[in-house]
Amino acid sequence: MADLKTQLKNVAFGGSWSEEILHVSELEAALKVIANAADTCTEIDVRTDELKGALSFVASKIEKGSQLRTQFLKAVVIQDQEARRCAARQVLRQIQSWAGR
Repeated sequence: MADLKTQLKNVAFGGSWSEEILHVSELEAALKVIANAADTCTEIDVRTDELKGALSFVASKIEKGSQLRTQFLKAVVIQDQEARRCAARQVLRQIQSWAGR
């Protein structure tokens, strides 16, 4: 993402479209991190700084983001593995829906 920020900063004719490209790119990257966590939460503890950063980014960019962040973090610690995976994927779908994806 840092490379894209640098590239867009150097665009002489920039404008709001360049900011939108950056926002979409950052959002897509955050959604990938969250999706990966939903897919692997039965195998490993996914509560990493990277996931927390992605959830915080999403929380700041979409309506209901704070509530969805809290729900996701609760989902990935459910003791029953199948219930954990189902809950995490459900919250992921909600996040994607609110993000327009």
